[in-house]
Amino acid sequence: MNTKRLLITGMIAAMFMCFTAKSYAQSAKITLSPELLIPFSKGYNVGIGGILEAEWAVEKKLGLTLATGVETLFPKYDYFDNYTFLPLKGGVKYFVDPKVFINFNLGAAIGFNDVGTNFLVGGGVGYKFNNRIDAGIRVEDAGTSYAALRVGFRL
Repeated sequence: MNTKRLLITGMIAAMFMCFTAKSYAQSAKITLSPELLIPFSKGYNVGIGGILEAEWAVEKKLGLTLATGVETLFPKYDYFDNYTFLPLKGGVKYFVDPKVFINFNLGAAIGFNDVGTNFLVGGGVGYKFNNRIDAGIRVEDAGTSYAALRVGFRL
């Protein structure tokens, strides 16, 4: 898949999430999260990313999520390329406490630079500081495994 098609697909997914959120303003919550990625692979040093997530409450403690964004892992050595991908994932978020939540995601990581598409799976825990800010850590595998530290800002 070429880069131009990948960018168009990502923009369409992001627009869909925004339009869906406006259509169901009472139930969808949109969060923008910058992330620091810590790879478990010896070939990568560190990474950064940004995720746009929509969450729909199913019941008081349970929500369904859709997320997309761009994430990049930077190589330790010059002979490796950056691993940049567009995650497209759906999942569940469960509040074990009014402030503490766990989540689980499944989806696809669409790679740039002819890397291809990988299955994406992950899960994590987080803390809701107030109605606008939360933070969390999750572990994901999208062709390579990493931990993601994030701070989410509700839009």
